[in-house]
Amino acid sequence: MTTRRRRGWEQRLLAAMAYPANLALGGVAAFILALPVLTAVPAVIALGRAYGAWLREGDDAVFTGTFREFAATWRRTLPLGAAGAVVVALLVVNATFLLARLEAGPDPLALVLAPATAVVGAAVTLLLLGLPVAAHRSRDAGVKQWLAESGYLVARRPVRALTLLAIVAAFGFTCGLLPTIVPFLGLSVPVYLAHVSLGQGDGTERGGGTGPEADRR
Repeated sequence: MTTRRRRGWEQRLLAAMAYPANLALGGVAAFILALPVLTAVPAVIALGRAYGAWLREGDDAVFTGTFREFAATWRRTLPLGAAGAVVVALLVVNATFLLARLEAGPDPLALVLAPATAVVGAAVTLLLLGLPVAAHRSRDAGVKQWLAESGYLVARRPVRALTLLAIVAAFGFTCGLLPTIVPFLGLSVPVYLAHVSLGQGDGTERGGGTGPEADRR
């Protein structure tokens, strides 16, 4: 019985140690793949699929799994990556412009457009956070179905989605203060939190699904 207890304790310890290790390793893999910028969204999707296999199927090879998933999906996701880069760039430019106008003095137009820009930015962020979860749930589907399922995952749990958004925003602020953690955790923490917040309790561990369509796994 002592041997069994020791093994159980060791297994629990190893499982606990696997979490920070897999967060860092997966983050590094996704960061490398995202360096060309246009591949940032494909890299996040690949990381989400690798994390889905880790969290639901026990596959701890998240570093190599991220590269493997990227190789399997980049043709489907690269156009989305290009579109996502354009949308994010437009939002950043628009936000910078509006903030500059507000700092210069009261501006009625900026006061109206700034909240609208914030709402659009939040919606885009939530859609991107749900995308890697949807890509794992419906592995053989296309980008359009992933986007639709991402919206469904966010809409079915709005409180969790808003909480996730707030946590990710706080984490982004932390990354601004500690930029050295970005290559390790900058992408992996948001994707992991998205899995925990949006992908838990949906029956995907058993191959089922609760989305608009059954999972194709």
